[in-house]
Amino acid sequence: MAEKAQMIGKKLKISEAQKNMFGAVVGASIALGASLVLGVYFLKLIRFNAKVISEKDDAIEGYSDAIETIGVCKKPRFGVYSQNELKSCAPNDIAVSDVSGSLRSKVMEEMAQNESLESVGRSGISVCMDDNTGEQLSYEKLLRRYENSTSDEERETNFQIFAMCSALRTVPDALPAAKNELALMASLDKIFKLSNWEPETLSPGDPEEATIAGLGAIGVNITAETDVPTVIRILQNIEKSIREIGVQSASIEWSNGQLQFNAKATAYYTEVAGLHEGIETVDGRGIVTKALNGEEEGEDENI
Repeated sequence: MAEKAQMIGKKLKISEAQKNMFGAVVGASIALGASLVLGVYFLKLIRFNAKVISEKDDAIEGYSDAIETIGVCKKPRFGVYSQNELKSCAPNDIAVSDVSGSLRSKVMEEMAQNESLESVGRSGISVCMDDNTGEQLSYEKLLRRYENSTSDEERETNFQIFAMCSALRTVPDALPAAKNELALMASLDKIFKLSNWEPETLSPGDPEEATIAGLGAIGVNITAETDVPTVIRILQNIEKSIREIGVQSASIEWSNGQLQFNAKATAYYTEVAGLHEGIETVDGRGIVTKALNGEEEGEDENI
């Protein structure tokens, strides 16, 4: 009887040990499963946050590179501009030597002093002439006037004179920044007067499509009855013009002893180039969606 009770006691202890072991195994499995789920979750969270930080860093670097390349502010101390550096930035007070290598310095130090551009200086404007010598103001004198300005009003006035008299003015003269048909007609009229000829008709026409991105085209039709030397002078003066004007087609016919001249020409201008701020959204899956003016541009790869 005692042996039977002892055997039953052992079986109960073994059964209890098995239950405890089973409970421990189940608990360990649950803990392991929870750890794996949480580990995957935190891993995705870390990668997501890293992607967001990376995109923000890229945006900050892009802004800083653009500011530095243009030459709006002095170069940053640590690669990218801090908030304090941006707040203290005053473009009008920065000397060209402080932004060496930038677009601003290249324009002011190279293009503005280019001899070829200076050769077509704006000597016909009175404010561009030195009152004492009667000669055209040099780049150095124009710049000195601007830098020595003592008030915002004087600085603005000298800046306008600098822009009007600088050799850089020849660039927008040659390739205007707007579609202005009246200005084109005025330019052509000046060319015709230099050729000692008044056009019978001068009207807008169908332009030849510009093959360079960012350029727009203005068409013009020219009709006249004149002699051969005058036609040659007209074409030569159009070719010499600083304004880019291309003659698409021309026809010459004799009628009643007069030469009938018909031509189609195209002038060019730079189209407006706008800067638009884009938005990049990183969702929980790590997909980057780029948008411009509220429209989706595309998606990046999955992380």
